[in-house]
Amino acid sequence: MEKLSILWALVRRDYALQYAGSFLGISWMFLQNLILISLYALVFLVLNLRNPSTQEDFTAYLLTGLLYWIPIQELLVRGTGILTDNRSLLKRSSLGIDLFLWIPFVQFLIHSFITSIPVFLYLGYSGTLNLTGIFFGYTVLVLSGLYLMLLLHYLSRLNILLKDISPLIRLVSQLVFWGIPVLYYPTGYLKQWNEWNPFTIPLDVFRTTVIRGFQSQFEWLHIMPFLLFFFLVYLLAKRKFQSVILDHL
Repeated sequence: MEKLSILWALVRRDYALQYAGSFLGISWMFLQNLILISLYALVFLVLNLRNPSTQEDFTAYLLTGLLYWIPIQELLVRGTGILTDNRSLLKRSSLGIDLFLWIPFVQFLIHSFITSIPVFLYLGYSGTLNLTGIFFGYTVLVLSGLYLMLLLHYLSRLNILLKDISPLIRLVSQLVFWGIPVLYYPTGYLKQWNEWNPFTIPLDVFRTTVIRGFQSQFEWLHIMPFLLFFFLVYLLAKRKFQSVILDHL
């Protein structure tokens, strides 16, 4: 319980530092997410710039894809730089590196929950929301965050060694975004390419649990090689990087 209270204090401190001097404060983060979802919805739904549907409701398909990806992308970018941004505090305290890595994960949970409220309300209003799948949908989001955390243990430490890889991670996040079927249906060679993306299967599971009548597009066992790889990367970061990182802080 003591560590949880310390972690929550660190989360609040991180929010305060991120949005110091901002007129809207932390509200800007959630407003930005809703604006981004609305812009994609405008382009792909209102202007009808989309591929003909192989599922009945493209609106639910699009919104759930964005709801899944946006918090994941925030976790990827923020998690990579969290140790560098808290370098001075890490030097002065004995809290340990791992506790700081959970800061962006807690923020990920908060952002996912708040962003999902208007999306789920709309899906419920349109009759496409699987009410019994909401809990399992949140569970998939939590597990997806933990899945990414395995990789962030490595990337956050690598960010210290290489000074700053945040611009590269932002670029990679865009490539990953277009490599998963968030805004389009997976067909043909594109579907085969999607299977090489480590976040395709979690997104497919999320949609299957949340959208009423949605049919899975991929074999879920295809995630096992990625899960094994992420776990091996996590072990590498914990065993090989730990002492090196402490020397570079």
